[in-house]
Amino acid sequence: MMEVLIRNAEGNLSEDDRGYASLKLGRLDRYFNKASKVELVHREFTRAGKQNHKVEVTIFADGLTIRGEELDTSIRAAIDLVGEKLENRLRRIKKRMVDQYRQHGNDVPAGFVEESPEPEADEHIVIKEHRHFLVKPMSADEAALEMELLGYPFFVFKNESNQKVEVLYRVKEGVYGLLHPEE
Repeated sequence: MMEVLIRNAEGNLSEDDRGYASLKLGRLDRYFNKASKVELVHREFTRAGKQNHKVEVTIFADGLTIRGEELDTSIRAAIDLVGEKLENRLRRIKKRMVDQYRQHGNDVPAGFVEESPEPEADEHIVIKEHRHFLVKPMSADEAALEMELLGYPFFVFKNESNQKVEVLYRVKEGVYGLLHPEE
């Protein structure tokens, strides 16, 4: 069984809700060989006069990190929504990995074999377009300006300080994130 860690900054998540989250999210371990832990972060805030619950879930298993978040007026509904979202995503990823093993003529690892496969639509990724662009050295500030000018949600550039290709992305209005690839 996967360990479910619940972080709650406000301290207002009841023991019943904690148990519900552990039960609901603990079921996701069937998609992994080595499931280590699930981390749930709960936040409450008021928007438009309504009390809202934001649930952020991060799964650490098989060397992967999978994340999902949902917002609802009910804490249990938010947990259900994020659980369903993650389960659908994991099912698609698992199917894609099994298909890749089979295409290469390899035996499917034991952890990926399902007893009763569900018939689903073909879920291969479709690449609709390819774009080529020049990656030129610039600072993160210049990349942010270029990204704003182009109206992109992210921007790939070569960081002039370390000469590595990095990705700048918008987290929310005026706040950015920077991805640093490791080799």
